[in-house]
This record gives sequence, structure tokens and C-alpha cells, in this order.
Amino acid sequence: MSWRTYWTSLIVSTAVIAAVLFVSVWVINPYGNLPYSPSFDRAPIATNQRYSYPSIARDPAFDSLVVGTSTARLLKPGILNEGFGARFANLSLNSGTPYEQVRLGTLFAKNHPGQRVLIVGLDTVWCDVGASEKYTFRAFPEWMYDANPWNDLPNMIEFRTFEDTVRQAGYLIGVRSGRYGRDGYADFLPPLKKYDLARARENIYGPAGPALRTVSSSPNRSQRFDRQKWAFESHRLLDELLGAVPRDAKKVLSFVPYHKHLHGLPNTEQGAKWDECKKRISAIARRHPNTTVLDFMIDSPITSLDTNYWDPLHYTNEVADRFARLIAGGAKGETATNGEYRILVP
Repeated sequence: MSWRTYWTSLIVSTAVIAAVLFVSVWVINPYGNLPYSPSFDRAPIATNQRYSYPSIARDPAFDSLVVGTSTARLLKPGILNEGFGARFANLSLNSGTPYEQVRLGTLFAKNHPGQRVLIVGLDTVWCDVGASEKYTFRAFPEWMYDANPWNDLPNMIEFRTFEDTVRQAGYLIGVRSGRYGRDGYADFLPPLKKYDLARARENIYGPAGPALRTVSSSPNRSQRFDRQKWAFESHRLLDELLGAVPRDAKKVLSFVPYHKHLHGLPNTEQGAKWDECKKRISAIARRHPNTTVLDFMIDSPITSLDTNYWDPLHYTNEVADRFARLIAGGAKGETATNGEYRILVP
């Protein structure tokens, strides 16, 4: 074979392979984001939620949204639909940063001018002092969140996309299931039969087990904190998200029910920071109409019971269903019958 024939064959073969890959990605469209792709009945399939959720955020089948981290992922859209009379998607992200949550929330708002409800699950990422991380170690495809669908295909030519294309093709021919529901919900907990209270308590308290936590009822000078110096930089993003949602939409900011062992004690720096964070978020909420702030991060029948938790952050499915119903009640101004939550902003 001559060098000319060799190089010609190589170039033609490479071009054919590239064309086949491009066409396969466009036709299968694993993330449901490419224009003029065939309208197959696709499922959210990507391992990284940040690739699967933008298409759900644009889906007209929904009019309401939950965003947060994994501490809000177990809120079932079906239960929220009943409580609010809405059609919810749950797009809460594993370890989602405030920036990532706001990107999803604003994308949903832009594509749903008639949005009815926004629920934000507030946890520690919203109460960290100082600058918050923009991203996690997981890839965040900014190009999927902009208004230009034509820049998606060039960015999708990577190994991750080919892998997800195979997964989506497997789903379309019936040999693979979707990773999440069409509404973004997925139960990430182990099967209930694997629940071990002793293991859960070790996750909550550590190997030493439960210990009585005490603190002085009146702080000494060294315990007085200059709260004005604490800058919660993520709150600017929360303000931006609330401003992006239609004024008539119901906005519910809900501090999630961490196990009480993680709650900051009074007269400690941690306790003071949580208290200040709640006050400042409440002040932001009052600037936006139809915004309610609920606080489940308190000592309560939920947070005080070890059997409600797999670890200090993640509650059981039974608690998740109760949490969803209580959010709906609190958003309507109902007082918690058993003190499960406080209404900070009605």
C-alpha cells in the first residue's frame, strides 16, 4: 500500500467513524437537549444529574419545582402535587452548590412563566460563611443551561456522552431502566430491610455513641460573636433565584430536618451562625411576595428520633413523605401540630 493510499484510507475511515458518532448522538440524544432530534420516549439516564436535569427543567409537563441537595431529593413529587395542587419536578442535586441549584431554578423559571410553586431545601451549603464553591468535583455542563441549543452537540463529543448514548439506546429498546423518574425523583436509599439502627447511630454520633452536649446558658466575653462580620455570600444567589420566579408563584424556603445532633447549640459559634443565617434568609424572603420560610432544623419529634435517620443528614422515606406533607401545610400557614417546624416567615 502506498503512503497516499494509506493516508487517504485513514482520513476517510476517521471521517466515517466521526460521522457515525455524530449521527448516533444526535438521533439517540441521550440528554433530550438537541434540536430537531427524533421525539423518542427518553428517560433521564445520565449518572451525573447535572446532565439529565436541564431537559426536565424545560419540560412543559411541570409547573412547580423542588431544588436542594440530597437532603431534599427524597421529597416525592406525587405527594407535593396533592398538597399544592400542582405538577412538581424534583431536581435536587447530590451535593448541589448554591450556584448549581440557582442555575436549575432559574432555567425552570425561564421556561415556565406560569410557574406555580418553588420549594428550596435549605441546608448547610446556604449557611456557610464566606464564599461558597461554585461547582463540585462533578462536571457541570454550562452549555446545557444557556439559551442556545446549537452549541450542545459540539460539547457532547466526549466519552461520557457516548457512554450515556449507549445507556439511552438500551432504555429505548427495553433492556435498561432510567436512572431517575421523568420528574427527576429517585429513591437513593438502600432497601429498608438493610436498615440497621446500631449502624445508623454510629453514623449519627460516631463510634463513641451518643453523648450529652451541654453549653453555658449565658455566654462569656470569649463567646460573644460579631455577627455583622459574617458574610453569607450564597444569600445573594438565593435572592437572585427568588427574583427570577414569577411574583404570583408560591415560594417556600424550608430548612431541612437534620438530626438534632448536628444542630448548633445556643451560645456556641455554630449555633450563632445558624441562628444568624435563618434571620438573614428570613429578611430576604420578606422582600419577595408570596414567600414562606419554614424551619424544620429544630429539636422536634422528627429530629430527636434516631430511627428516623440513616445518618445525621438523611432521613427515612417515611419521614420524607411526612416532611413533604408538612411543607404543604406550612406553606398554607398551618401550625405544626406536634412542633415539627416553626414558621419564620408566613
